[in-house]
Order: sequence, then structure tokens, then C-alpha cells
Amino acid sequence: MEQQLSEIIGAIYDCVAREDAWPNALRLINGQANGFLTTLAVFDTTTRSARLAQIACDDGEAIRTLVAHAKDVPFFHLLHRMEIDQPDTLERMFSLYGPDGEAVWKSGALYQNFHARYGVLNSIDMAVLKRPTRVGTINISVQYEPSERRVFDIVGLLGPHIRRAVTIHDMFEMERAEAAVLREVIDALDHAVFIVAEDMTILFANDAAEARLREQQVVHSLSGRLAARYSYAGAALSNAVTLGARDEISLAAAGIDVPLASAERPAVAHVLPLQRRTERGRFESRAAAAIFLAAAGTVIQSAVEAVAALFALTPAERRVVGYVSEGMTRSEIANAQGVADGTVKSQLAAIYDKTGAEDQRSLQQLVRELSPPVRRA
Repeated sequence: MEQQLSEIIGAIYDCVAREDAWPNALRLINGQANGFLTTLAVFDTTTRSARLAQIACDDGEAIRTLVAHAKDVPFFHLLHRMEIDQPDTLERMFSLYGPDGEAVWKSGALYQNFHARYGVLNSIDMAVLKRPTRVGTINISVQYEPSERRVFDIVGLLGPHIRRAVTIHDMFEMERAEAAVLREVIDALDHAVFIVAEDMTILFANDAAEARLREQQVVHSLSGRLAARYSYAGAALSNAVTLGARDEISLAAAGIDVPLASAERPAVAHVLPLQRRTERGRFESRAAAAIFLAAAGTVIQSAVEAVAALFALTPAERRVVGYVSEGMTRSEIANAQGVADGTVKSQLAAIYDKTGAEDQRSLQQLVRELSPPVRRA
């Protein structure tokens, strides 16, 4: 299974520089879920248009049918309410829609022309990207009623890797169409990109990255190694590079949207592991990761989201930090989640281990440190 997951994750990262590689990655994901058709889409919520739309299916006519009726989805306005990296079935959307959710779905053109026609009984849906004006989702249409926990776990595990690939791919903008090799694309980018070894030694920096080093505002070179001015960010980037070099599967959410300062609108960084890419001769053999720096304000984060990005918290751990930041006690958090006190105790222990916080008070202090300052007139 690990070998299969590694192959899928490698295929996902191949899509960073080559958008036309997505069908292959989606086909591998589809196979893990025994799906009929798998789609990945990133929607612009202001225009309701797709910035990225990729499909994998062996039935060409089914693809054409889906595309023809894709805009007939009655749940578009609910996509932002899906929790990131939390796969679920259509029943979740029915519930979010309201008492008549299923009836509205079955009376719609998409259900009648695609689902009913091709025997699609359900789907496994998951949000992989949430931005103020963008929502990314993966949808696996299945011809059975999904109940096996293994399938949901695999799809959830792949969520952060898809998000990393989509986020960095989006930074390429038009340059990606002009160069097929990742190194050539990086050279052409306006964004700062560093290629580093596992010990953070800088092996390559494009022009924008060299400018960041000269400014020394958010990053600098320390004995030839890339370092962040904000200590939490430096540790987060180093950890993500190490994880990605040793085991891409365990990288998970580490190294995505890492805030490079505790300011109100900090620049953020994304880490793309390169170990599989170096095997193909695209970079020198020591290259462990490419670190992409996005401009300040590219990502708007709450303090809780910043903590989650810095310490690679799971969605459940992120929720608990949110409760702690509101001053809730352990028993109140357990009641809010509908779980046992022991479960919250275990979640807090994992959070303390990742963040270095000693208790709820010090965790609250960490959140306050990352909270934007209140501006008074």
C-alpha cells in the first residue's frame, strides 16, 4: 500500500509544472476508490467559473455528459462549508442543503443525465483548497454505496498533497505553458523560489529569491543555509523539507501556507518535495525541496489557521486549537465535539507535542502572538 500511495503522491506532484498530468494522477486515485469517474476542480466563487477542471474516466461519453451538465450542481453555494481534507458522501451535501436536499438533487439535470444514466449511486467528495475567492474539490463518482473506512482514509490522506500541487501550480500562472521542465518554469517565475538540500543549504535561487535574500526581511542566508527571520516559520520549513525528503506520504499538511511572520498579512511559503523529481535528472542529486514564497496578502489567515500551518495540525487538532483560543475548558471542548474527555486529552497532548506548548494557557498565548493587532482610530 505504501508503494501505491508513494506512486500516487509522486504523480500528484508531477502536476505542478504539467497541468496535463492530472488525468493520470486522478486515474490512480480513482483506482484506489474503485471509482467510475474522478474530477478535480478549483472554482472561482465570484464568477462561479472553473480555474482548473480535470477528469479521469475510461468512458469518453460519460465525460462529455458530465461536462455538459456540470453547472447544474445544486450544491455549489455549499462548497465553502465542507471541511478541508474531510471526505464524505453525497449525504453530507443533502444535510447541508436542508430537508429537501436529496429531492432537489434527484430532480436535477446532473443526476438524471449522468448519475442515473451511468449507474452512479453516490460519490466521495472532499474540499482540498479554501481561499476567499476559490474553492477546490475532488469528487469520486462510484457505482456502489461507499462504507469502507479505508477508502475515506486514503482520500483524506491525499488531500494536503493535492492542495500543495494546486497551490504551487496556481503560482506558475502563464509561465507554465511556456516551459515543460520545472527548473525552466522556476527561472521564469516572478515569485521567489529556492531549491534546497535536506539541511536547508541553498542549491539554487531564482532572481526573485535572490532579491528576498538581499532584503533580509523574511528570509536570509545563514552559512549558506536558508533561514527564516520568524523562528516558528524557520522550524516549520525545515521540518517540511526533512519530511518530504524522507517520506512524502508523511509530509501531509506540513509546509503549506506557512506564515513567514506574525504580521497581519504575512508572506507565506509552500514546500514541494523534489526527491522523486531528482531521480529524473531535473535537479542536482542533493535537491530535497523547492520552497515557494508567495507575496504578502496572498493568503488571508486567522491566527488559528496560522498555528495549524506552522505546526502541520490535522483538521481535528485545528478545531481544538480554535476552542482553546476561545477560552473553553477541556470538558467544554468535549461537549462541543460530542466526544469523550479522554479524546480531547489525547488531542491536546498531540497539539502540545507539535507546538511545544505546555498547557492550554501557553497555547492561547501562541494564538495571541499570531493574532493580527487591533487598530484603533
